[in-house]
Amino acid sequence: KLLIFVIALGVVYGGYWFIGSAAVERGAKAALAQVQADGWDLTYDSLVTRGFPSRFDTTLTNISLRDPGTGIGWQAPFFQLLALSYLPNRVIAIWPNDQTVIMPGQTLQVTSDRLRASVAVGANTALTLTKATAETGPLTVVSDFGWRAAIDKGLVALRQAAGDNSYDVYADLTALTLPAALKSRLDPAADLPAALSVVRADTTLTLDRPLDRHLEKGPPPALQTLVVKDLNLTWGKLTFRASGQIVADAQGRAENMGTMITGGADMLDLPLTFSDGRMALGLLPLGAAPMLR
Repeated sequence: KLLIFVIALGVVYGGYWFIGSAAVERGAKAALAQVQADGWDLTYDSLVTRGFPSRFDTTLTNISLRDPGTGIGWQAPFFQLLALSYLPNRVIAIWPNDQTVIMPGQTLQVTSDRLRASVAVGANTALTLTKATAETGPLTVVSDFGWRAAIDKGLVALRQAAGDNSYDVYADLTALTLPAALKSRLDPAADLPAALSVVRADTTLTLDRPLDRHLEKGPPPALQTLVVKDLNLTWGKLTFRASGQIVADAQGRAENMGTMITGGADMLDLPLTFSDGRMALGLLPLGAAPMLR
């Protein structure tokens, strides 16, 4: 009886996997067809789902994606979406070590090691985003204009905070090497090392609507409030830190005040103020406040 039960369970689960994998492929092909219907130039060689018995691993090969209107595009030898068959609301995306990003007027070659992201959505009809993480090992971007930027490793994480429309966002980049021309403008005396050792941001965003599957039915979510718990940039002996809260006014410009701390052993504490559509650092006016939406 136990043997019969195990065999029956295996047959049922196997049937579930094959039905589920077919559904995953149909959904992926429908999504790609919608991208093409929206006016994007999209081609790929194959789309296959494997991973029996415990995973749905969907692989696209030789992908080329381009927006004819802007000229923005992306090319890669493959792209993968992986999910456990018993947790289909959690997905892992994997990029190849080499890919091409096409921008208006220039082409970027991106080389990375272990570039991947994971996304989790709620088990509800809206598929509300609850958590997302992207991470990479060494990553280099080289432009055909001749500039180069790189990091040793990077992490960007987002998770739903208190309230459906609030999200904690954390970013941490190690050994950020700036393009040579930008470094020369920021450090004309060449007193600082080639790379920023720390680039870290710990923030909370509040939007006007949640991140879910309904995003395609309207304009992008508008930023209402940005809370900067800690912003830390370390470049040689220079350290820049900032914290505070910024709120968008009715026109979408930044309001309220944050605190900026900059310096090395001797620290300078200055308020960065946003008011009436203008911004100032201490008593020094800086011009129009940035648009948050």
